[in-house]
Amino acid sequence: MKNKYTTGVLALLTLSVVLIGMNMRAPVTTVPLMLNEIASSLSVKPGQLGILTTIPLIMFVLISNFASKTMAIFGLKRAITFAVALILLGSLLRLGVNMPMVLIGTALIGIGVAHLNVFMPSFVTAFFPNKIGLYTSLYTMSTMLGTAIFNLLTAPIMIAFGWHAVMWILVLLPALALIIWMIAARFAQPVVADKPQKTKVAHEALHVWNNKKAWLFLGVFGLQATVNYTFVAWMPSLMAFHKISAGNIGIAMALYSLLGMIVSLMVPNLIVRLSKHGLSIAVLIVGAMGLVSALMLFNQNTGSVLFWLIVASIIGIMTSFFFLIAMTMFASKTKTPYQTATVSGMAQSGGYLISAIGPMIYGNAFQQNPIGLGQNIVYTILIILLVLVALGAVQTDYIFDEAA
Repeated sequence: MKNKYTTGVLALLTLSVVLIGMNMRAPVTTVPLMLNEIASSLSVKPGQLGILTTIPLIMFVLISNFASKTMAIFGLKRAITFAVALILLGSLLRLGVNMPMVLIGTALIGIGVAHLNVFMPSFVTAFFPNKIGLYTSLYTMSTMLGTAIFNLLTAPIMIAFGWHAVMWILVLLPALALIIWMIAARFAQPVVADKPQKTKVAHEALHVWNNKKAWLFLGVFGLQATVNYTFVAWMPSLMAFHKISAGNIGIAMALYSLLGMIVSLMVPNLIVRLSKHGLSIAVLIVGAMGLVSALMLFNQNTGSVLFWLIVASIIGIMTSFFFLIAMTMFASKTKTPYQTATVSGMAQSGGYLISAIGPMIYGNAFQQNPIGLGQNIVYTILIILLVLVALGAVQTDYIFDEAA
């Protein structure tokens, strides 16, 4: 099975992966950086706009499990076009100066991103079955890169031109991705059929929630997402409690993201090349690193910047590693794009639901006692469970027994 794309088509496909990847987080993560300015323009209190960060996560939970059906109806290429178009439409609606338009636009963006979260592993399966590691690295790296770029540029652009200028850039990004992708899709055909066949496995895929193997992947995705979202939401407050300056907190969080980008470049290729034994050892090593961070948090009464940089680094490496375990194996442990989408949708729908609960529970515990023993015990248990389900996922040959 070989990819037979011309150089031009291959370049268009690769550029599409990068641009689509940059649209998978930036339209969501940029808005919190402008809440005060948006609230002022809409004549509402900033607290009322907190829902803008919640809506996309709700869409991820509600839509992910059904995204494979969109692909089954339209085919992968048209389904991706549909998802990027939704992000573009939602971004245009957010240019409106009234709350209903902003809310509707945000919901459409969430729906579009939820579909892309599911479709991109399928894209890799369909167009690059022999380069799963490389192209998984490419789109996950692009996802993080898009977030990083807007984190750096939003403030200076707002100061110079206002928040609407940032919103216009967030319109141009999906517009460019849509144009390039539509050109690429016209000339490139999937190497692996992108629609399910009427076979036993296609029927099995529709009942993925009854598949015990698939639950392992839901566990990996959901547990790593819980640790990730809880860390991002509350670690700055925990560091501030220990008198870490705002500047150093920013450095720690930037290091967390930077290490995630570095891991995304290396891990997918390792995942597809290592044997089960080798990958199991890697899971145990990274899990052991996570337990070191847990041990540190049991002894966290310190204002040492180095201490918190180490904690952020370890958790950043751990969450990125297990995220990539899930995203890469959605493709490598299935045999058709439809199977990939079905498992990815199931795992992400359940996983995001689990992860949405984590920050709320931790927040309540933090309010009671920022350095409480309970949250550290729970964190340790989460790491142990994450390692166990990851080992199970690694040992799985294929989630479905036969090819569709």
